[in-house]
Amino acid sequence: MANARSVLSQLLQWIPRYEFQIGVDEHNGDKGVRRLSCWGQFVALLFGQLTGHSSLRAITAGLKGVQSKLYHLGIVFEICRSTLADANDHRDVQIFEAAYFRVLSRVQALAPRHSLKVKNGQVLALDSTTIELCLSLSPWAQFHHGKGAFKLHTAIDVAGDLPTVVDFTDGRKADVRVARTMHFSAGTILLMDRGYIDYAWWWKLTTAGVWFVTRMKANCDYKVRECRSTNRTQGIMADQTIVLKGVKGREYKGKLRRVSYRDHATGHWYEFITNRFDLSAATICDLYKARWKVELFFKVLKGQLQVKKYVGTSANAVKAQIWVALIAYLLIMAVKFRSKLGWGTPAIMAVLTVTLFANRELRSIWEVAPKERCVKPTSFQLSLFPT
Repeated sequence: MANARSVLSQLLQWIPRYEFQIGVDEHNGDKGVRRLSCWGQFVALLFGQLTGHSSLRAITAGLKGVQSKLYHLGIVFEICRSTLADANDHRDVQIFEAAYFRVLSRVQALAPRHSLKVKNGQVLALDSTTIELCLSLSPWAQFHHGKGAFKLHTAIDVAGDLPTVVDFTDGRKADVRVARTMHFSAGTILLMDRGYIDYAWWWKLTTAGVWFVTRMKANCDYKVRECRSTNRTQGIMADQTIVLKGVKGREYKGKLRRVSYRDHATGHWYEFITNRFDLSAATICDLYKARWKVELFFKVLKGQLQVKKYVGTSANAVKAQIWVALIAYLLIMAVKFRSKLGWGTPAIMAVLTVTLFANRELRSIWEVAPKERCVKPTSFQLSLFPT
């Protein structure tokens, strides 16, 4: 156990340095660099994500306290605050982007299969989130009403909650305009909200062999071609084949399927529309329910990782921090898949924060960790309100 490498060193095994260096060489990241390489910049930003440090001063001070352990991570010189700030502002963020997708392919191999009754193809939940910035510090992020913001667009693979598509735009750009530029392989099922309603784009997806499940607008004009029998005790109120009407509706040249569902617990009605006819109506409802996973991902990203406070104000520095935050998320999910503890991201991050430079095997940390997350009441527990 004494000869074990640090926990951070074991996490960085998912990002072999020789592979990282390929991206650095492609984009001339280390050209003219004397001390702080792109690798050192990456390790510093990753340290900030995993420990919760949200300022350059805190990151550099924290690394200075463990300077003796950085040599084995490939960092020879002390990292200065001004040097790190300059690197974040000027070095190509495509280096981190390439590293992200290399890690993603490895983590996907560990991800569990989804429980949805779909045999082939990925199931992706597509959505975006708006991340606010201070407009006076980041004038490039003009949003509206004197506010600054940009958008992170992503598609989450619901099997392992892993972002497989990532794109950045200004905060004013419509979600569907960005979605039109994305490529999805044939057999993929897209789960989307009503912000992605574009009948011409839907037809392009259909002709490309891409399936989708979304919700209908209240003013959607359609004509029913066929009605199928449903089990209303399960909440399935209608299962119909429809064709769209109107000038915009006719841009979709085929038939669609409308599934109406009523939640008995809340009394809410939902109308789903899809181009998939071979699945049961209940599966269509379950698919749209799985779309909520992308919202949970945004909650983790904003609540647990450092994407609200930025160590730089330029567009390049902000994007670099977001890419490193996404890499940190992948590393946490890799730990989760391998440990098989069923813990949430906050619990895993809490353990990693205090053991990041401990010389212990990563798996041994979870072996000694408590398996139960709460205390089970026993028959000897006193009652709060004695009778």
